[in-house]
Amino acid sequence: MPQFTQIKTSVQNGVGRITFDRLDRRNALSIELFTDLSDCLDAWRDDDGVACVVLTGGEDVFCAGLDLALQSVFDDKSKRAAYSKACLRAYGTLLDYPKPTVAAVAGPALGGGCDIAVFCDIRIGATNAVMGYPQIKMGLTPYFSPLWRIVGLSQAKLLTFSGDKIDAAEALRIGLLDRLVEAGTVVKAATGLAESIAETTVESAMNNKEMALRAPAMDPISALTYETLAYREIIWHPEVVGRIGAAYDRIRSAP
Repeated sequence: MPQFTQIKTSVQNGVGRITFDRLDRRNALSIELFTDLSDCLDAWRDDDGVACVVLTGGEDVFCAGLDLALQSVFDDKSKRAAYSKACLRAYGTLLDYPKPTVAAVAGPALGGGCDIAVFCDIRIGATNAVMGYPQIKMGLTPYFSPLWRIVGLSQAKLLTFSGDKIDAAEALRIGLLDRLVEAGTVVKAATGLAESIAETTVESAMNNKEMALRAPAMDPISALTYETLAYREIIWHPEVVGRIGAAYDRIRSAP
């Protein structure tokens, strides 16, 4: 496992947790943080001890977006290129990751921080969460996709044309957050969900994630065929047969 300087990691009960560790900068995005994130995800990609990944900044701040201190070096073409490369690698890795990912969002999740949450499969938010793309007001551009696939075209335009921030209740209403929990409990809630996913086994979690990645791009009949073939492929596996048998035995033995 690589050594990291701007994230903390742990693995327990099939759940890998990545915690952004730049609280003095409100977990703002740096080249080093992007690199740590990508390296960790790559290390866990084929790790059978990790079935699901939780990304968090803790209970007070998720990620405030681009570290504005970097703006002063963007006049240097090579440094701009290095940042773009690190950014694209991290976002691309997360967007097409083969295992389910859960964002535990508390406090500010802004700009690139909001992007990271959007690029995760599921977003659990605390009541103190604030989300949005304030960089729009500085003339910068957002990642419009896959935001619009989550909240719809109109809501995505509202967020990315205005740059206005929204609170947790509004994020839940438009579907940007999937569940809302009390402040101070979001890491526990996200970890509990991730453990539930991990209980299905690594193979099952990855099969379902692959289906979720590919099926939405297919027409309905192609998706039906693909998903039927996937079902036929796994129904005969000895482990699956054993789990079905065990569930049936529990039902038969119940009073």
